[in-house]
Amino acid sequence: MEPDSTTHDCNTSIFSKTEETGTVLPFTTQPGNLQLYKNFINKQGDQRLEYQLVERLQSCELIPKSVKCVADGPNCNVICRAARVVDRVQWICEGCGKTQPIRAGSFFFRLQCSILQTMQIILAWCEDADVDVVAAHFGVKPKVATQIYDKLDEIAIKEQSKCKLGGENSVVLVEMYPDCVNRLSPDTTDQPHAHRILMVADTNHIPTSYWLHVMKDDNKKTANGSLDTQALAAEIGHVLKEAVIEGSVIVTGNNVPAVPNTSSIQKLLQHCDMEMQRFLSTRIWRQAVTLCCASRSICNGGLTAPACATLVQRYLTTSLYRLRHDDGFYNKVLNTIVAEYNKCDT
Repeated sequence: MEPDSTTHDCNTSIFSKTEETGTVLPFTTQPGNLQLYKNFINKQGDQRLEYQLVERLQSCELIPKSVKCVADGPNCNVICRAARVVDRVQWICEGCGKTQPIRAGSFFFRLQCSILQTMQIILAWCEDADVDVVAAHFGVKPKVATQIYDKLDEIAIKEQSKCKLGGENSVVLVEMYPDCVNRLSPDTTDQPHAHRILMVADTNHIPTSYWLHVMKDDNKKTANGSLDTQALAAEIGHVLKEAVIEGSVIVTGNNVPAVPNTSSIQKLLQHCDMEMQRFLSTRIWRQAVTLCCASRSICNGGLTAPACATLVQRYLTTSLYRLRHDDGFYNKVLNTIVAEYNKCDT
């Protein structure tokens, strides 16, 4: 079993000398993200790095500064004390003697790896590093690294769902992938597009803010066997209602079926010069199309269409959350974790 906060240590430190001084990471990092990581793991003085890391995480509320005793007796008083466990410290009640992991009530709770390894994997997730490469490099079982990635994905999806597009009189563009790509360049790869993805772009943001939705009814047929465009349009309308702020001007591309209360891209382009026409019809979709193309690699494991669509949607939403943030994303994610877990305690 991987060590966690309750696993007793056998006089072997989980912090190697190279980790204390900052080893070379197997993935590219933004300077600000890397500096914050180094600030957390920088050992100062003679105190063990494990103690220092816990104190730093407590100072920024990633680990609670106090907890209640599970016994909740009249004489219970929980304090933090050194212990022969992987985290080097734990909570112990002076009244009844019951102990709790120092990471109780935090993102780190029940993760079968050290706190340092978790911080490393969070950094790797922020940089969109391959989970298997990360697990091997930091000495964590792949299933544990995947568990941490999944926890972060859930937080990212929750945060991304709050980001609506448009606003009063703002123009929001809508296009369908891969239809828009195939129209310009037919797909001749060995890996066909398994899903149609509705792409929504907010023209008011630089860089562009997107909403990407894997269509569920794109293959639905009518009684005579033809494509059910009515069901497709209904799903698109539902997505736009969820993703776009009321009062926005919604403009649909040539590959999107007619949806009520929208305008066509052709009407908009009539009022634009050639440069703006190229931007609105092709260049604005560049990053969205890149993500959609990358999602094709997910559909290789013999999954059912619904299961595959779920994984693709998860990938796209998480990627959009990363796309919104530049250098400093590591700090943003840590602060979001703090907000999420502090909210759970209230």
